[in-house]
Amino acid sequence: MTTTRGPLRGSALAGALAIGAAVGVLSGLFGIGGGALLVVGLVAVGFSQHEAHATSLSAMVLTASAAVVPFAIAGEVDVAAAIALTPTAMLGAYLGAGFMRRIPEQQLRTAFVIMLLVIAARMGLGGGIEGLLDVDGVAEISGLALLGLATGVLSSIMGIGGGMLMVPALVLLFGFGQHAAEAISLAVIVPTAAVGAWRHTRAGYTDWRRGSILGSAGILGGLAGAQLALALDERLLQQLFAAFLAIMAVRLWWTKRSPKRDRTSPVEPDEADDGG
Repeated sequence: MTTTRGPLRGSALAGALAIGAAVGVLSGLFGIGGGALLVVGLVAVGFSQHEAHATSLSAMVLTASAAVVPFAIAGEVDVAAAIALTPTAMLGAYLGAGFMRRIPEQQLRTAFVIMLLVIAARMGLGGGIEGLLDVDGVAEISGLALLGLATGVLSSIMGIGGGMLMVPALVLLFGFGQHAAEAISLAVIVPTAAVGAWRHTRAGYTDWRRGSILGSAGILGGLAGAQLALALDERLLQQLFAAFLAIMAVRLWWTKRSPKRDRTSPVEPDEADDGG
């Protein structure tokens, strides 16, 4: 069953709004959902790892929707690529939610820490060969579909929008420019995060009220972040964000080492065999 929580007030509300706004800026800057920050913040205020992952997805729906607007106005959204990615990403999000309920919370937290460190290394080092696959036509569509499936599963299991995998993959494997990759990622994140959050609701993990507060705070941040992406030195921003991710990974790993009661909702018998 879902943990009962009262309404956010005072410093708790201010903190939630600040986190939401910061996530919005990061979403617009890097074409990501911002789940890495959301999950750490939600765990810090008492959510279980599963609840934090699910609720972060609900917040991303609003944040990514706002962040993609400036990119769309600038003509950076490759509609064909987004169409190829979205159906399988949504399928992956649906399946991934079923997998998450079978993963013990401590293992999930460890996997999340490892993922943060890998992403930090990728963003900090940068570089690489663009367009490594050198494919087009049916092969490109098939590759994008597989990428969508992988990011959808990652999105739902890890509580992120999938952009941290999708953006570098689009640039390094398929040869998209950074702005186009971020625009496509944001366009795909919106429906993918919605499916993941809805699926987690069936297990009682998604706190839609708090997710809506976080997402609403991220709307202006997402719009501003997308504009800043064109004005600031992106390489410097990537290095700073890589350092930030590494710090969060260390903090989350330290939290993992502290003995805590597992507040994960029990899985009902009918959910144990549900579609995943």
